[in-house]
Amino acid sequence: MRTCALIIGIAASLSLFTGCAAFDQALTQPYQQQPTAYGQAIQPNAYGLGMGADQNGRPQTYYLQDGQQLSPIFQGGVQQNAYGLGVGMDQFGRPVYSGPP
Repeated sequence: MRTCALIIGIAASLSLFTGCAAFDQALTQPYQQQPTAYGQAIQPNAYGLGMGADQNGRPQTYYLQDGQQLSPIFQGGVQQNAYGLGVGMDQFGRPVYSGPP
């Protein structure tokens, strides 16, 4: 009897996972525009590797908390406003800021 209930529970939960791809896309879509502290979107690598462009075409890049520029290979994984308005987070959890080069 318990085995039958377990199988029914697993079958019911599998129906929840069929929409996971659409749900994952809905969660990641807001990060594709990468808004900056001023509400602008950064177009990645517009001026070359690691040098993006804001909404008005001005060059933008990411900086770490100590003022060093974030390596270009890690700029794709930046989540904006993770630590508050204007303070993003790279893939290692470090705070990053957007600014002109």
